[in-house]
Amino acid sequence: MRTDRDKASGKIPFGNFDPKYVQIGKRQACAILGMPSTSFDRARKEDPDFPAAIRQGNSQNAPLRFILAEVYAYSAKLIEAARVQDGAV
Repeated sequence: MRTDRDKASGKIPFGNFDPKYVQIGKRQACAILGMPSTSFDRARKEDPDFPAAIRQGNSQNAPLRFILAEVYAYSAKLIEAARVQDGAV
C-alpha cells in the first residue's frame, strides 16, 4: 500500500514487480545486504560472486544500479555461508 509520502516522492513499492527486472541503487543494496558502503565496495572488488553493477549512462560518474534478485541471491549466499561457518546447518 502506498502512503502519501511514497506518492509525493514518486516511490513505487517493489512488491508489484518481478525482482529480476527491478534495478536498485547502491544505498538500497547496502541496506538489503546489511553492510556499510565501504564493505560493499570491498566486496564488489574482491568477491567474484558479487552481483554485477549496471552503469546508467556512458559517463564514468554515472550511477550504478543492481538487479534486486541478484542482490537477494547474494544475501542468501552470505547467510548460508555464515550458518555453515557457525555450525548451525
